[in-house]
Amino acid sequence: MAEENVTITPVVLGSVVCKFTLPMQIIDEINSSYDEGRNQLKPFNTELAGKIKEEHLANDLLSQSTKIAFVNCFAEYIKHVQKPFWGISLGNAWINEMKAGEYNPLHYHSSPQSDLGMSSVLVLKTPSTYGEEFSNPQDPSNGYLEFTGGNQDPLGISNFRTNAQVGEFYVFPYTMLHCVYPFRGTDEVRRTLSQNCDLLKLTSNIKNMAKSVERLGSVIKEDNDG
Repeated sequence: MAEENVTITPVVLGSVVCKFTLPMQIIDEINSSYDEGRNQLKPFNTELAGKIKEEHLANDLLSQSTKIAFVNCFAEYIKHVQKPFWGISLGNAWINEMKAGEYNPLHYHSSPQSDLGMSSVLVLKTPSTYGEEFSNPQDPSNGYLEFTGGNQDPLGISNFRTNAQVGEFYVFPYTMLHCVYPFRGTDEVRRTLSQNCDLLKLTSNIKNMAKSVERLGSVIKEDNDG
């Protein structure tokens, strides 16, 4: 009698964090645009929780192709959590230029347009070291990104801490608590970009309005061509 294999398929309930890996072309483009135009960018500190000196609004920094890549990732996320009936609308984007001793305390995101949405963390640059850990070096925290799901079930997963790498793009709900721990021992920076994304219910009225706008755009184009 042939031996039968036992298989396992985990089913995890609750909020989800999805990690995407974006092409280095996008990372290089954002870094180059930021380095060239950072002095013209609007400070965004008053709107953010971070204890970080350099935080800048980056809406005008992103190319159309980068925004499309973000939209595709957000669309994959809502498909993964089985909520494809929500419409996607990009919100604000900003860049955190985090230096030694600075940190991002535990916080969540929100939007003036919608109570429901997704946010993200895209790692653009990391220092070569986060410095020596004060204790328990086998369980490092310096410079790490951590998500807290709020589940205190002894058999559940309550938090996820990661040494996020350049090119990794983490997508999660607005309400997901997260933080970044401080680091030390280096003059190099940890640079990240966050992009908010509102979710809007696609009612029949909104769909009809969208179709009307498309038809109007076609009419205007035909008139201009004529």
